[in-house]
Parts: sequence; C-alpha cells; structure tokens
Amino acid sequence: MGYIKIRSSNYNKRLLFFSKRFLSMITFVVLIFSIFAFGALSQENEWKNDLQRASLKSVLSEFYLAENPISVFYTKREFEPFWIRNQKKLKSLTTIIGEAELHGLPSSRYPFDELSQAIFESDPSQQAKLELMATEAFLLFAQDVSGGILNPSMIDANINVSPRRKEAGTLLSALTESLNINLFFGNLFPKSNEYKSLRDELKNLREASLNRSWGDLVPTDAVLAVGMTHDNVPFLRKRLSKMGYPVYKVHSRLFDEQLNDSVKRFQEYHGLNPDGVFGKRSIEAINVPAKTRLMQVLVNLERMRWNNEDRGAEYVLVNQPNFHAYFKSGNEKVWESRVVIGLPSNQTAEFNDTMTHMVVNPTWHVPKSIAVEEYLPLIQSDPNFLTDNEMVLMVRGTDTIIDSNLIDMQAFTPDNFPFLIKQIPSNINALGLVKFMFPNKFSIYMHDTPMKDLFFKDERTFSHGCIRLQEPFQFAYSLLREQEVNPESKFQEVLEKAEETYINLSRKIPVYITYRTAFFDEFGQIHYRADIYGRDALVYMALVDAGVSIY
Repeated sequence: MGYIKIRSSNYNKRLLFFSKRFLSMITFVVLIFSIFAFGALSQENEWKNDLQRASLKSVLSEFYLAENPISVFYTKREFEPFWIRNQKKLKSLTTIIGEAELHGLPSSRYPFDELSQAIFESDPSQQAKLELMATEAFLLFAQDVSGGILNPSMIDANINVSPRRKEAGTLLSALTESLNINLFFGNLFPKSNEYKSLRDELKNLREASLNRSWGDLVPTDAVLAVGMTHDNVPFLRKRLSKMGYPVYKVHSRLFDEQLNDSVKRFQEYHGLNPDGVFGKRSIEAINVPAKTRLMQVLVNLERMRWNNEDRGAEYVLVNQPNFHAYFKSGNEKVWESRVVIGLPSNQTAEFNDTMTHMVVNPTWHVPKSIAVEEYLPLIQSDPNFLTDNEMVLMVRGTDTIIDSNLIDMQAFTPDNFPFLIKQIPSNINALGLVKFMFPNKFSIYMHDTPMKDLFFKDERTFSHGCIRLQEPFQFAYSLLREQEVNPESKFQEVLEKAEETYINLSRKIPVYITYRTAFFDEFGQIHYRADIYGRDALVYMALVDAGVSIY
C-alpha cells in the first residue's frame, strides 16, 4: 500500500509539471500571435490614418486657398481630422445644429442630414468632404448664433447696428482648446437669460398658434370698464384666461375688481396706460394673433444676436417701442424715464454711441428743414411768432441778428430762405433746460422739453428724431454723481446762471438706442410693444427670405 502511495504521488507531480509547461507554451504562442496581430492592426490603423490625412489634404487644396482659416486650421493639425476621428463631438455638433429652429434660425441653412450619416461613411475621400462640411457647419452656426444671419443696415437705413460675427480663425482656435462642444456653443449665445426666455416663448407661441388656443377675439363695439355688465365681458375673460392671466368665472358678464386687476396687468405688459379701461387700443392689443406675436419673437431673437455684446458696468439704454430709457450703473438702475421719440416721418435711428457731455440752458439752432417747412409759414402769418417763442433770425454763417419786422418775410420761400433761426435759452426752449450729447451722424441727442403732457400718451412719437426725457434733471444728477460731491447742487448752480454752459463728463458712457418689441422684465415677464416704425415687419420678411420658418 505504501508503494502504491509513492507511485501515485510521483505520478501526480510529473503530471502537474507537464501541465504547467504546456500552459506556458500555449501562453507564449498566444502572446506571440497577439504581438503580431496588434502590430498588423496598428499598421492597418496607421495606414488608414495616413490615407485620411492624405485625402483631407487633397480635398483642402481643391476647395480652399492656403490662407483660408480652415486650411490654416488643418495644416496646423498636420491634416488630422477633428470630427471624423471623434464621433462624440460630431454627434454633439449634429444635435446642436439640429436645434436651429429653436433659435428661430433656418434648419435648411445647415447640413443636418448629411452629418447625421457621416458615421457610416468609410470612403476616405467622402470622409474628408464630410469632415470639411462639419467644420463649415460649425463655423456658420457659431457665427449665426453669436451675430445673427442678417445684415441690419441692408434692411433699413435707420437700423445702424453692426453685429460682431466671430472670426473663423478665432472660432477654430477656441474649438481646439474646447473639451465640450455644448459648453462651447453655450458661451456664444447672447449671455442674457432673456435669450433663453425668448426661445421658450417662441416654443409656447408656436403651440398656441397651431392649436388656436387663445380662443375667440374680443368684440370691438364697446369700451369695457370695472362695474359694467356686458355681453362682451365673457369674451374678454376667456381670452385673458387662455393667454395666462388669472381670471375666474370666465362666463360672467360682470367686469369686477378681480378682472380689473388682470386687465391692468395686461395693459402694463403691452405698453398701455394701466387704467383698467378696456378701449380701442387695449382691444387691438389683446386681439393680436399668436402668430403675429410669434413673428415678433423671431425678429427679437435676431435683434438679440445683433447686439450680442457686453454693455459694460455703466450704460444708458433707450428702447424706442417701449418709449422708455434707463441708466444702469453697476447692477443698479440709477435712473429711469419715459421718453418721446421721433414721428414715423422723422424716425429715431437705432445705433450705439458714447455720451460725452451735457449742455445746461441750451440754445436751439433750428434745423433748416424745420425752419423752412414749419416755421416760415408761421412767421409769415404772425409777425410776433419769433418774439413770442424767444427766437431770433440770424444771417447764415455769422452772429448778426436780423429784425424780422424790417424785412418782408412774404418774399421768402423754402427754396430761397437765407436765414438761420435760433431759440435762446428759456423755459419755452424746445430743448428745455438741458440736453445730453453723444455726438453722432444722425444729430440725435436726449433733452428736456416744455411739452410735459406728451409723456402721458400711450404712443409717444412726436419729436423730429431726438429723444425727449420726462425726468431730465434726475438724469443729470445721476450722471454727475461720479464727479461731483453734491451733483444736484452743482447742476442747479449752473442752471441758475441762465446761460448756455457745457459740463463735460468725467468718463464716456455707452449709449444704446435699441428697438425691441418683445422683451422680458426683471421679474421674468414677457412684454410686447407695437411695431411703431414697421421695422419688425422688414426684418421678418428678410428672415423669411433667408429661410426662417414660422413653425
């Protein structure tokens, strides 16, 4: 028995020894095979990479000059593809440009379908073309979302806005350093939260317009006010409720206090005096179709892209359709005011400039067009017109004042009128007691006015183009507070001299004269305004021509 045990033990040892040697040999063979296979695979991958680079280099030379930013980009990469080699980034790009319509941009402008199929392409030449197509799509979408798709000055001469479209070379350099395509584009969109809010409003309005969810129009045959019982009140209740305003008892014919609160809120959000009286202008505003509001949002998204720049810590902003201006310093609005702007025949232009000084007790040098078209007939019909309005006639090009009573004013016509008209500083001066200067080619400035009653109108288009302020003195105080210990006292001291005085500002303050008919307030509430100059209509038609779809 002991022998058998010994023999058995030796056998087991020998079997284990040969098993280990066999496994070692198998492992060695597999390792050798793997090395050769990996080498072959690496060699094949390198061959494919070389073929891709060669194809990309060939296609580049065919379609682009050497100095083109795309050529420069790939030359620096030694013709290494950026998108084809990184399907995750290509998919992110495809997803982003597929959302073009959510920005109010035309989806047809970008090769979404072609890029979606790029992952399945294996031919090196086609891959090279798809690589360049992806880069072109990236550049186009990046420039569009950061600077808009239209040239504003080609739409209307009064739209003097110069969008800052990103340079292709700058975008491509930044792309190389970016690890996240979504984050990269997020930094290109207008920074204000209002841009996202307008995109959300665009989506909501598309649904409301398609579903006709705002309901029936409010009849126009009656003015409605609190305390009334009328058959038109249920129409008002239902439409307000469907538009999102808090209204209860939608079938009630009574115009009660709760409805009055909602009516006032609607009026405020649509630029109307919130008096609760639902008359002609209020009915017109509530009956505007969701489709029209949708068009406004499309236009205002584009306007936000035109003005996609940091305004700085201190600036003045005027929104023409809102008839409102404010001065922001730091994070605080230190001054706000209602404004009067130009008549439709004398439109206030859109532009940006810098305020440099103010003029206290200004003299008004009457523009020739006003002098000959408006004032000459008044002078001819009333010999006391000039005296009554603190005006004088002057020989053009001199300081010589002419007594109009010694001249036969009937002899003059708009074509041969040889004089200048000047209105001296006074309480009835058309410029009021102070004007604020930001020299520009339009000769537009902000100023006081003796016509205070105009500020209580809903639509305030009464000037010849300049911007009249309801609160000019407070504006002067806020501008001077950075350079005067007691700005109010300083201003009043100069004012009391009753002579024209220039006060230079200690710094140049940016001024933005804008045109926004759909915007959000600081509480996140959408506001709509009338297209007073018809510019929204022109921009919308240009967007449609560029391929933008309303739905």
